[in-house]
Amino acid sequence: MNIKKYVFQKAAINHIPVSGTFELTPRCNLSCEMCYIRMSPAEEAVFGQELTAGEWLSLGKQAVDAGMVYLLITGGEPLLREDFTDIYTSMAKMGVIMSLNTNATLVSENVVKCFVEHPPERINVTLYGASADTYEKVCGNAAGYRAAFQGVRMLKDSGLPVCINTTFTRNNATDMEDIVAFAKKNNIPIRMTSYLFPPVRCGRKENSTCVLTPEEHGKLGAAFDSITMDSNRRQRRAEILANISADAVAQPQESRAAKCMAGRSAFWITWDGHMLPCGMLPHLGTSLRKANFTQIWTDFEQTIKAQMLPEKCSSCAKKILCPVCIAVTQSQNVVPDALCWYCDSYMAEFSTIIKNKI
Repeated sequence: MNIKKYVFQKAAINHIPVSGTFELTPRCNLSCEMCYIRMSPAEEAVFGQELTAGEWLSLGKQAVDAGMVYLLITGGEPLLREDFTDIYTSMAKMGVIMSLNTNATLVSENVVKCFVEHPPERINVTLYGASADTYEKVCGNAAGYRAAFQGVRMLKDSGLPVCINTTFTRNNATDMEDIVAFAKKNNIPIRMTSYLFPPVRCGRKENSTCVLTPEEHGKLGAAFDSITMDSNRRQRRAEILANISADAVAQPQESRAAKCMAGRSAFWITWDGHMLPCGMLPHLGTSLRKANFTQIWTDFEQTIKAQMLPEKCSSCAKKILCPVCIAVTQSQNVVPDALCWYCDSYMAEFSTIIKNKI
């Protein structure tokens, strides 16, 4: 078993907050059309105020004392904060294993130096396209293309552990093969986001014109996996999908409880000081100005136990493929039909691709 997975599972049994996410800011220098959180400085001023470096470090100390070992720093774009390296370095010195989410456009020599001195476990870089034109369409910033790819190269050339994340919409889906080719050429792991959360945390309405339909996303996901998997993994995936198709109707009933680590061994703290089980469960959060870290974490145990998947989802054979979770369903009584359509589309497309490769 993967050691990190083992640590998470053991921590969940004992309800220890072994993993945290610090969302330093909702601000970003890109304006991605599908972002669930991004705010302009003016919008941010309406909703709240970012925690100071001192407040983050105080919370970090409390979390470490409670058992935190892993910390993900994210945003918005965390490198926008002038005190980013101070926060990062201070948390690393607490002995925490660090990771970072970034768009890489603001990577500088000073940032690289900081990472080299205190190596992170992983730097997750989201790439939104393979051309300036695509970055303009998706992010509203054509210059972001050159800056992002330059940032990735700076990190990679310094021997830092980079992983590429990518999210596809109508405006960048055609860039998939080029992004994958860049990752392979530079020997960088790459992952694709298979579900786009609506912008539940930024006060704006969802821009449905850019979002792919579940069926389209399923086909794209199958195509992505087919070109990023080696032949053995593709064959194993095909065998798994064939078994799902055969057994999908008659599956034994299983527990409907949440299987993820949210609120069980992991937590999320927002830019304005709310502690959540997961960044996509804002309605289950509590302000750290009203209660302390330990109190909120203790309360999460019962809060998460009360969260259940819909009965159909908990017994569905396709859940091995489906990204369903309590954050997606938001209600134990509502089946997310869009994910059912996504899975069906993925399975059909992947099977077709495999047959054509034989």
